[in-house]
Amino acid sequence: MRRSTSTGFTLVELIMVIAIAGIVAVMISSVLSRPLEGFVGQSRRAELVDLAATSLNRVARDVRLAVPNSLRVSTDGLALELLLIHSAARYRPNRVGSDGLRFSSAAAGSCGSSTADGGCNNFQLLDATLNPAGANWLVLYNVGAESGGVPTPGSNVWAPANPGVITPTGITFSVQAGAPANEQLIALNNLPSGGFRFALASPQRRIYLAERVVGYRCSGGQLVRYSYTALNSSIPATPPAGSNPQPLASQVSGCRFTYQPGTTQRAGLLTMSLTISEEGENLELLQQVHVDNAP
Repeated sequence: MRRSTSTGFTLVELIMVIAIAGIVAVMISSVLSRPLEGFVGQSRRAELVDLAATSLNRVARDVRLAVPNSLRVSTDGLALELLLIHSAARYRPNRVGSDGLRFSSAAAGSCGSSTADGGCNNFQLLDATLNPAGANWLVLYNVGAESGGVPTPGSNVWAPANPGVITPTGITFSVQAGAPANEQLIALNNLPSGGFRFALASPQRRIYLAERVVGYRCSGGQLVRYSYTALNSSIPATPPAGSNPQPLASQVSGCRFTYQPGTTQRAGLLTMSLTISEEGENLELLQQVHVDNAP
């Protein structure tokens, strides 16, 4: 008759296994800790790069959609503003013997109008699909002139005048019937007393409808985007009331906008720098945007 035997670990063997397993675990953790820390840090930096790049690309997109020569930067470099294009087209002069545009509330046929219906408050665009709904201003040949850093009245959208390069705030625009084929007849309503005249004519007969002022400002650790419908002579110190500031980036520790206006030989150049910090990581992203200012 065979005697049954039982097998198992002794206490000494169990202690040895636990000790060896602990040593192996320590060795593995010491070997893998640095790569894991590097992976976590790389992931965090990638998120910061994506956040900064997305924010700056949004600014660049609006800059490319700005009315020529309307981009301006605050003296402290923490903010910029521009006049956003609603639509653009080429126009026909609306007065006989003139290349420009002028508007009045006089009766049709009494002002030397060259439009299809002889209206004194309208003009023709070479685009039958253009719809002015939502536009707040009409801009013609804005050269962005300044004197001592101050916008020059009549030659800069930020210094409205009559005659000038931008219609007064409060004028509305509507489509009128009777335009020739492939053209649009646009009327200006709520004209000031005495009418309005553009100071300059565009050699290319190019005109812009603008919808709102768009601004970007770095403040309180954020980069915010805001918009409003007033023409201020300078950038306000804070987003105006009702401008609905929306944060594009948080944890902003550094921000700088610099702008070199264009010349007849080159386009303008906007340089943007954005620094975002998180858990000891500081990431600075720089982006430059060429600004086509041909009015």
